[in-house]
Amino acid sequence: MFNLRIHARFSALIMIFVVGQLCPSQVFAEFDGDNRSWQTLGFTFHDGENWRIKGAAQTRLYDDSKFLGTWLLTPTVEYKLHPNLNVGVSYLLEDIRAEAGGDYTRLHIFWLHASPHWQLNEQLSFSMRHLVGYRAIESRDNCWVTRHRFSLSRKLDDCGALIGVGMDTELIYNCETDRFYENRFKPLKLTFSIDERTKFQFYCMLQSKRFKDESDWETAYVFGQTLVYSF
Repeated sequence: MFNLRIHARFSALIMIFVVGQLCPSQVFAEFDGDNRSWQTLGFTFHDGENWRIKGAAQTRLYDDSKFLGTWLLTPTVEYKLHPNLNVGVSYLLEDIRAEAGGDYTRLHIFWLHASPHWQLNEQLSFSMRHLVGYRAIESRDNCWVTRHRFSLSRKLDDCGALIGVGMDTELIYNCETDRFYENRFKPLKLTFSIDERTKFQFYCMLQSKRFKDESDWETAYVFGQTLVYSF
């Protein structure tokens, strides 16, 4: 148990260190300093002993949450390959635009993922998610990307509707340009139980990106809400 606690603390320090290296020290450009809002509606259609089928729809508001910049749909199928490892496949349909009034650009993304996870003690858990995907972008060059997420979560008792807190960070890598170009750091995630089938999560996220080769990192501040219903 002592070793598990050291592992959890060490993992948290790794996440904080990585984010500290990636977040920019100066703010400039339209993306930098923008306050954004992401809303997600998720459904778990089947959650059996080995198989899980789920889907999600998401909207993203940009420019201080003044206009709809992105919407997406993603169905996912997962299989429990091992008590500590899930594997799965996802398809993502995404429309995105840079500014209000502009045309949307459509993306088709096909993901394969592996999600190892460990229960460190009765309340604390650590998980990872590694994805490899092919991005087919309308009127642009297509590319392979990978994503790597590291999460710490803690269950809460006797806190009413608040049943969990957590933090995570996710690094996104472009295989064509051979570099990491985005980091999504959530220093705080709060999970609430509405009823037996419905959960709500609120999170704060620092979305750091670099748009060109040799460019500096820029950061937007995202406030997200996720509502998940299980059938």
